[in-house]
Amino acid sequence: MSSNLTLIVVLVSLFHVGVMILMIWIRVRKTEGDGIPSPAPKITSCALCAEPAADWYYDGLDPNEQLDSRTGRAWSADAAHYRPLCAAHCPCPSLGAA
Repeated sequence: MSSNLTLIVVLVSLFHVGVMILMIWIRVRKTEGDGIPSPAPKITSCALCAEPAADWYYDGLDPNEQLDSRTGRAWSADAAHYRPLCAAHCPCPSLGAA
C-alpha cells in the first residue's frame, strides 16, 4: 500500500513540474509582438484586374459540374475550374457587382 502511495505522489509531482516548465516556456518565448519578423501573407490577385482577390469562384466550365441540392448552385470538384476574383468582379451580389 505504501509503494502505491509513493508512486502516486511521484507521478503527481512530475506532472506539476512538467506543467510549471510549460508555463515558464509560455511566458518567456518570443512572439510577433516582441519584434520577430513574420512572413507577409500571400495575397492572390484578381484574375481579371489584378486587384486583391476577395474569394475563389467557379468559372462554370467543368463538363462534370455538380448541383448543390440545397441551394441549386453549380460547383466543381476540380479546383482548376475556380479562379480568384476581387469584390468588383464577384458574381455574388453581397460582395460586388457582376
